[in-house]
Amino acid sequence: MDAKKIRAIVQMIYQRYPSLRGISPQVREIFVPEIGQKRFTITFRNASITENNKRIPKWIRATVNEQGKILKISSSK
Repeated sequence: MDAKKIRAIVQMIYQRYPSLRGISPQVREIFVPEIGQKRFTITFRNASITENNKRIPKWIRATVNEQGKILKISSSK
């Protein structure tokens, strides 16, 4: 997948989750032998601070096919 498609997907994630804006994602390529295609995971990691100054890690992961279609978005609590 080219960088232009990845940037477009990242912009869609930023629109859906504005708190992630400015965080650089980690992009991984995975080959799925059952379907004979590549999948990409785009993972954002962040942390929130609670009222008593504890950090709560938060992540958002988007699974994307080779054509740039978002197949699934999952997030932590």
